[in-house]
Amino acid sequence: MAKHSKPLIESVHPLRRRGFLKLAGAMMGAPAIPAAVRFAVNEQLIGEAKAFEEAGNLPTYFVEINLRDQWDFMHVFVPPGLATHTGLMRGGSGDQCTLFYGPEQLSQHPGNFYLTPDSAALAPHLDDIAVCELFEICTGAIHGHEAVNAMRSPGRSKQSGPGKAAVWENEPGYTEQGNDYYYSSSPTPASLHNYYQKQLSSGLRNGVTLKYISRAHSICHYGAGLADAELTRIQSVDLLFQTFPDTVEDLNVLPTPEEAQLLSTVMERVDERFFDRYGFAGSARTRHATNLAEAAGLWHTGEVKIVSMPLNDEERAYWGEGVPDQVGDNKKANIWEQAAWAYKLLSNDVTRTVALEFDYLDVHETRGQDVMNKMGLQCALPLARLIESFKAAGMWERTTIAIFSADGGRAPSANSYGNSGKNTLVLAGGNVKGGYFGDIGVAGDSGSGHSYNYRVPDPVTGNPMGPVTDNSNRLNGAHAWRTVMKALEIPDEIISPYPDVAGTQPLGFMLNNV
Repeated sequence: MAKHSKPLIESVHPLRRRGFLKLAGAMMGAPAIPAAVRFAVNEQLIGEAKAFEEAGNLPTYFVEINLRDQWDFMHVFVPPGLATHTGLMRGGSGDQCTLFYGPEQLSQHPGNFYLTPDSAALAPHLDDIAVCELFEICTGAIHGHEAVNAMRSPGRSKQSGPGKAAVWENEPGYTEQGNDYYYSSSPTPASLHNYYQKQLSSGLRNGVTLKYISRAHSICHYGAGLADAELTRIQSVDLLFQTFPDTVEDLNVLPTPEEAQLLSTVMERVDERFFDRYGFAGSARTRHATNLAEAAGLWHTGEVKIVSMPLNDEERAYWGEGVPDQVGDNKKANIWEQAAWAYKLLSNDVTRTVALEFDYLDVHETRGQDVMNKMGLQCALPLARLIESFKAAGMWERTTIAIFSADGGRAPSANSYGNSGKNTLVLAGGNVKGGYFGDIGVAGDSGSGHSYNYRVPDPVTGNPMGPVTDNSNRLNGAHAWRTVMKALEIPDEIISPYPDVAGTQPLGFMLNNV
């Protein structure tokens, strides 16, 4: 076979390469195709595809979901120690526990998962979801509120210094209220992923962040000075539709008629001399040519589809069913709408990085059942539908979703804030190994409920360590950052220059690709 300056498989759209190879494999598996012919074609196509992938050239797709105000995931992933505790005092005030479902209403699953009725839709996908709620606590001046989080930019500090720059400068309308001013040297995940994907694919549209938090609070996205890393800030739904007007994308396995000739070209290289060399009869050559002709029409039919950002009735029904609306008077976009738009952009390879920003107003002193039900459904249902949709599109193996309680979480006590208790990362994707890691339990009773303990996972094994009742011994945010980067397949040579993560390893127990 003739040699080429670049792999033939590179001409196939990244999202379609797997389908292309499956089609080629199915056709070449036909009984009429001699074994030697199958070997020759597979050697050319599959060998090139493997080499191309091993070179790190395949894209990855990233949805970063940032939830404020000090989000409580209690009704999404129940810590085993609380799920199994008998006599739990539940309620929305004091030190009562904000778990409003009893043991008989929870479902237990492998990997230490306990789901509530609000999160039951996630059950089919738990093999690809990892949860750890015990990363280092947020340090914002207003009971922990901050727009950065050590998991998203390790080493962030309120003091500038060598190599540290302001993380807030590209955020529109940024104010002190609930945000604080931090400096850092390490880029936030979506910004670094945007940078790397644009290095892989020249001409790729810039990644976006949907700035749809209802309050003056914000989320900081920080490119750390990398060229082309900064995300496009989308501040309204109208601006989203203006930024991504209706475009036409190919529906075909191969997007152009020229690329549809690729498979035929490769197969035609198994020419007359090949058949003669191995002594095949003329009938084998005829069958080979017939199969080529019959398959050619499957690779490019000329059909097209419209990638339209506004959601139609069917899409609104699918993404929005059962998901409570954004709370408050200044509603910008529901979380399910943001998830639907992210899926449209990524599944059509318009861009590869989308960050969502969403909040549940500001809950202090009491967190009743209505609050917890809404938070649970607003998190669990969009996540389940994103996973389901990416799987159906055949791109789940190359997709990662990271959900951050951006300005900290809560202790199990109803009257708690982001400067104590939990700080949660939910990681999902094809490179993710499922499990709930660490644990939270009851340490004793108090006058208004319970005191609680925290068992941080060992950073090597993932096994829960000894219980503590304060904020000590939490996992360094650099572990979370490195774990997200590893799931996204960002090379070590891009990560290693950042001093805030130097010497810190990804949490291998949360990943399949370590």
